[in-house]
This record gives sequence, C-alpha cells and structure tokens, in this order.
Amino acid sequence: MTQQEENKQIAITAYQRIFGNLDVTGVDEYMSKEFIQHNPTIADGPDGVKSLLQTLISQGVAKQKISFKHVCAENDIVFLHSRYEMAGKEWRFIDIYRIENGKLAEHWDAMMPMPDKSANNNSMF
Repeated sequence: MTQQEENKQIAITAYQRIFGNLDVTGVDEYMSKEFIQHNPTIADGPDGVKSLLQTLISQGVAKQKISFKHVCAENDIVFLHSRYEMAGKEWRFIDIYRIENGKLAEHWDAMMPMPDKSANNNSMF
C-alpha cells in the first residue's frame, strides 16, 4: 500500500469512528496532540473536537455510516467529500486533513446543508 493510500485509509477510518460513530475515544487514537484546526468555530487540539462531539451528541445527532463520495490524496493531504445527517437535515462536507506520523494533524473544511430546492438538476456529488 502506498503512503497516499495509507493516509486515505487513516482519514476515512478516523472520520467514521469520530463523526459517524460519535466515539470520543477515537479523537485520542487518531488525532495528533498538536492538532491544528482551521474551522474558526472549533478550538485547536483534540479537546476542540471532543467539545464539538459533545455538542453534536447533545443536539441529538445520531450515529451513522458516513457516505464518502470522493476521497483523494496528495502527499500528506487527504480530501474527503461526504454526506452527513445533522439536525434533521442532510449535509455535504468537504474535509481536508494533513496526516503526520499516522495521525490527523491539521484540518480545513467546508459544509453546506442540502437545499430544499436546487437551481439545476445536477447532484451535489
């Protein structure tokens, strides 16, 4: 398995465990202690993600199988394009992770809820 394939597997497995299974212990297993967060609504470090998970759980977000529509890797960067259900609505996510020493080390994202009506007939995937 190439390093890029291994990085993709790390990102997919971590994302499913943390955000699909809502498993807080996955944060310590898959995230660097120096985790850098570029989403301005979440604090740096594993504790920021743990806090986000507690918020999702308290809002009633259910455990779910994440549907990964596109997964790409270049060097130490992995791009995930996925579907997620949150607050009774379907969302589309693009998450970008930098992998270092087998752990998620840095994160960027973009997200949007599925609109009730689309201006075109193209799928979001």
